[in-house]
Amino acid sequence: MNNTHQEDQQNFESIFISRFSNRSIKVPDYQRAYSWETKQIDLFIGDLVNPANRHGYYFGHFIVEDSGSHLELVDGQQRLTTVILFLVVCHIKRPELLSQGMFDLLTRFETVGYDQPVLRCLIDKSLALIKTCGTARPEDEAIIESLGLSKESFTLSQQRMALAVWHFHRAFEKGHLEASQIPDYIQMLAGSLCSCHIAKDKTVAVNIFEMHNTRGVPLKLIEVVKAKLMKAVYDDGGPQRDNDIKAIQAEFAIIHAFEERLSASSFRGEMTLEGILRHHLRVVDDGIKKSRDEMDKPAKNANTDDLIHHISSKLEAARTSTASGNKRSTYAKALAVELRKSVQIVCDFLPKWDSSENLVGDVMILHRGLSCEFFLLVCRKLSSEERQFDGTVSKDTLRLWEKLLFTHDFHGRYHNLKGARDDFPRLFSELGQDDGSIAEVIEKYVKKGFREDRTGGDLQKVVLDDLDNEESKKRFLNRAFGWWRGKIIYALYKYEISQREDLRRIMKGTISVEHILPQEWQWDWIEKDDCPPKAFASEQDREKHRREFSADVSTFIDGLGNLLLVTREENSALSNEHPAQKSYLHICNGGSYQAHEANRERWRNSSNWKSLIQVRGEQIFDFILNTMLK
Repeated sequence: MNNTHQEDQQNFESIFISRFSNRSIKVPDYQRAYSWETKQIDLFIGDLVNPANRHGYYFGHFIVEDSGSHLELVDGQQRLTTVILFLVVCHIKRPELLSQGMFDLLTRFETVGYDQPVLRCLIDKSLALIKTCGTARPEDEAIIESLGLSKESFTLSQQRMALAVWHFHRAFEKGHLEASQIPDYIQMLAGSLCSCHIAKDKTVAVNIFEMHNTRGVPLKLIEVVKAKLMKAVYDDGGPQRDNDIKAIQAEFAIIHAFEERLSASSFRGEMTLEGILRHHLRVVDDGIKKSRDEMDKPAKNANTDDLIHHISSKLEAARTSTASGNKRSTYAKALAVELRKSVQIVCDFLPKWDSSENLVGDVMILHRGLSCEFFLLVCRKLSSEERQFDGTVSKDTLRLWEKLLFTHDFHGRYHNLKGARDDFPRLFSELGQDDGSIAEVIEKYVKKGFREDRTGGDLQKVVLDDLDNEESKKRFLNRAFGWWRGKIIYALYKYEISQREDLRRIMKGTISVEHILPQEWQWDWIEKDDCPPKAFASEQDREKHRREFSADVSTFIDGLGNLLLVTREENSALSNEHPAQKSYLHICNGGSYQAHEANRERWRNSSNWKSLIQVRGEQIFDFILNTMLK
């Protein structure tokens, strides 16, 4: 009881300033990077200015490992980093206060290793950042240059730290914070009540971390997994326990370092560590899987709880196994190592491979989940050395994989089908066999498909028969989207690439399909731009013409030739403008985007609308048949 009472009476200053005044405070590299954004910063500012917090403000619980030479911050790094960034701005606003004890933290605090140089840069150059920013945001290139950094290496966590500095500065500029009150703000933080556990042993710190962060405190999935694996090793005990925990921490330090590069490495949409973990568990787990049933667990639509349950079940199975060496620590270490490899494959190796063979990125765009699992397998199977993961397949094999993804369900034979349309876990299990040729396995499915009862053993003939006829061509030219919408978007992307236009920027974000002729076209365009405008004998004739013209436009306005890929923001900006008023050169300067410039005047006459749409539609349709299929 006495110890608890003493702990409750601690405050921020007594823990981090008085008691350990001669120790540096470090965030270990296995921790996630700085993740607070403006929402959390605003809450922090709100606490600073709330008079009720001047006496009795509770700043939370901290877990610290005392290594003797320095303190490792096991839990609480987001709050402490925010205090540091706030002190940076306070120093700029009131430099005469630098001698106060709290400012000593600016020289003693170190964040995760991969972000520490930028934190030091922010501490040393924040005045330059603030002067450069004005009303700009700190991720702008001018801001990055003012800090002496490069855009390519400016990670998300570093952006968030710069944003926090900028946001605190703006709060002072707008009067939400007052420079004259800085001593009061600092006194409130220094006197804020805290509870803190000082661990002398790394395994004890890990145990407390797992208990504290998996019982009601929300963490990212990857952090829960890290805590579970370290806890499993701790519970196993043994002479190697400390080394095993350090080994797992080292793997997750690399994983978290790559997390900040995920956005730049993503080919389509947002890539997350949780997404990689999901695909990794399905095809690799603690080592390359072999059987079809193993390749289908956890389920492809598994939620967060399902993924945690899967790992917990594997840990429990290892605990109860009587086989020698099958302790939980064996599984935990193997999973950490293999997951790190998978993260490196996705974040580092695939972008490098794509730079020489862009089909890598293309198939990730076509189907990220299946292609991610495919690459996690083949990069391991064909690696140059046992401990590497740099295996590649030929361009022809990549083309086969693209063709399988594009055609396996791009036909009408699955209408009202009961049961699964495909069985990629079976394909992946065949890829994992030691004597299996990757190209031969894929080619088999490209030829036969997954459901021979529906394809008759000739998938490509089924697809071509379903598309290469006048009825299908008319359908695509007049109404391109059906249940195959994703296939058409990919075909539009590949068509523009064939026209020497790179659409990776568009495909990476949220794709929006632009109608060159807007679905909400206006009657005054026709009556104003028709050359010459039509004259009608009566109002009834005019209305009849309108009905007939509207009916005709409705047959082709959703056709293949009227569709163009843009981002959601660009689609919103283009709105429902007349096609002759639209220019796409700010989006792309080649392909259909450039061709539209030459046709803009033709769009003024509504009698040209149908032919403009259908001519381009026929070109794209022929590309699908002759390039993507035949």
